[in-house]
Amino acid sequence: MLVSEAQEIQMGREAARQIPEELGLLPESELVSLVRTQGLRITEASERPRLPWEFHVVDSPVVNAFALPGGFAYLTRGILAHMNSEAEMVGVLGHEIGHITARHSAQQLTRAQLTSMGLGLGMVFVPEVRPFGDLLQGSLGLLFLKFGRDDESEADRLGVRYSLALGYDPREMGAFFGALDRLGERSGEVIPAWLSTHPDPLDREQKIRALADATAPSDVKLEVGEEPFKRMLEGMVFGENPRDGFLDGRVFKHPDLKFQIAFPEGFRVTNTRQRLLAGASDAAFEMIASRAGANADPAAHASRVFQRAGLEAGSGRSLRIGGFPAFSAAFRKVGPAGAIYGEAAFLRDGDLMYELFAYTSPDRFDRMRNAFRGIFGSFSRLTDPRDLAVQPQRIVLYRVPRAMTAREALADSGVADSELEEIAIANHLRLEDRVESGTLLKSVTRSTVPAARDPWEGNIRGVARAYSR
Repeated sequence: MLVSEAQEIQMGREAARQIPEELGLLPESELVSLVRTQGLRITEASERPRLPWEFHVVDSPVVNAFALPGGFAYLTRGILAHMNSEAEMVGVLGHEIGHITARHSAQQLTRAQLTSMGLGLGMVFVPEVRPFGDLLQGSLGLLFLKFGRDDESEADRLGVRYSLALGYDPREMGAFFGALDRLGERSGEVIPAWLSTHPDPLDREQKIRALADATAPSDVKLEVGEEPFKRMLEGMVFGENPRDGFLDGRVFKHPDLKFQIAFPEGFRVTNTRQRLLAGASDAAFEMIASRAGANADPAAHASRVFQRAGLEAGSGRSLRIGGFPAFSAAFRKVGPAGAIYGEAAFLRDGDLMYELFAYTSPDRFDRMRNAFRGIFGSFSRLTDPRDLAVQPQRIVLYRVPRAMTAREALADSGVADSELEEIAIANHLRLEDRVESGTLLKSVTRSTVPAARDPWEGNIRGVARAYSR
């Protein structure tokens, strides 16, 4: 180990400080308190009880759990929404704690040092992922470390041991991996927390069950905690929260900040708490907002940003975009990974300053420039009352009145036909499964996201004319 425990804790703390801003955390609630309380109980039974342990719930729909070195563990609301018992939660928490107690991140970092491949050193300019460069090269790059199959299997074994130490049935953790497998099948891709280096979910379920059968005491009734846990989930946002921004066709809309911006076909859009990212095969875009004051000058703000970021900027010019005072300029940056050429725009809306960057490789810049300006010029005030009033789906509970299939029960609870499979998976059911009378199921309120429209057509030519004036 080249990474000492003190260094491990410091790295974890640095990354943990960025989590609230970059990803967002759920506010204090009975559920958040349960995650923290049970996490701390597990650490008392672990091999490293004296670490400065912290447990949080990330406000993200992604079905994920992760651990930072030094004692910082996180569950997303997405993963909690797909759990059906306290025993499942304890098992997954124990798995993440296992990564920390076994020092898997420290081992990864040591191997990286030994091969002179520290985080970000070998990153090559790939436009589609370049917006994530700050995360990858900063301390949040720890989140991108992948554990191997041996590490995952060890964390599973530790999760089983910790569950038993607290009196919970670890078989429930095994059942959760079955739900993960179905989620992966439905989405057509592997779920982020359990990438291809992880063991097969069904294989993990079988091994966890076998280990639990071999080690669980036969004379003790192990706790599951199903209904009380589901009660704590009631009212939690399920899936994407459109109040934080949502895609309507190729237009990203933000109801709370009251803006919209459109992207050309082929751009993949990702929204985080702190920035909006988009990428295509030949270009990338990122936007952040900061408090700058109601009288801030976009040109002066741009000058400070260019200098701070080490960007070589052109002369630029002041204009209005979407009715907002703005400043736009081309820029370039040459670094060890190569050169990027781009266009930037700075727009002031009240005391908020929006910083927009679009960039590509030097040989593609000329042909992408109008597309970049089209993105910038599409920025406008969001005014549609339906968009401004959009609300997220939330978890509600439904007591099955009589024996029926899961399909019938979920439809009876108000779930739309298009969402039946997804909600069935969240309940660890198949639609043809029979559900007994009195069973408590998770359902969701109906979504109020408007139907998609496509206002991109004709936008680029209009914006190009605005820039030429």
